[in-house]
Amino acid sequence: MSARNKKQEDPVQTLARCINFMDDLRAYRRKDVDQVDAAFSDLKKTRFKEHYDQWVKARPAAEKIVEMPFEIPGVKGMIQTLGWLKVANRVFLIFLVLFIAVQIVPAWKSMLGGNPFGGHGFLYATIFVLLAVVSMNVATLIDFRIRKKIVAYEERTMDEYRPSREKMKECANKMLRSLAKEASRKETRRDDFSLILYFDDYDNIEVVKQWRPKSMGIFKKHYSHYQVRPKL
Repeated sequence: MSARNKKQEDPVQTLARCINFMDDLRAYRRKDVDQVDAAFSDLKKTRFKEHYDQWVKARPAAEKIVEMPFEIPGVKGMIQTLGWLKVANRVFLIFLVLFIAVQIVPAWKSMLGGNPFGGHGFLYATIFVLLAVVSMNVATLIDFRIRKKIVAYEERTMDEYRPSREKMKECANKMLRSLAKEASRKETRRDDFSLILYFDDYDNIEVVKQWRPKSMGIFKKHYSHYQVRPKL
């Protein structure tokens, strides 16, 4: 499909996506800055184009936040290791799925013969399962250690990164006002414009729900999520 025929995203959805990007960055959630820039470039082509200029001014602050984890001793290597483990996890799972498919799909069984693994099928399956389980648990442990180091660094450098975070808040506030105006003009429920954010101190919002997400479905994290809707 050509770019000309590609269905365009609703400008309000693009605006909401950009608000989420700013809120994520303010919460130290690492984002691909080029991806954020692409979203604001899409916004530039809409009736909300004034927010693109705000992003251009705020981009250096966003880049500083994104690069922050690499300033922490040891974290860069841990992030790289985590990336390789995630690749390994996918490889182990793909091999396991293919192994099971060879065992149960009639066409594959007839093509490879009745005993393609020389009688060691159960052993190979066990090895792949163990490798996947160990790799996933090691990845979870490394991710936990990375987050602990980042949280500790955030607390030590709060003043250093405060101006950058305020830039993200300023951009989000201005876009939330635009979203609130849009919601007030449309004949629809304000809940249709709701967002999930990390912070509840923005202007022109009303908090609908607050909760603390859980890690692995068990341990509550140290931050909250807020479901908000715009208001003037």
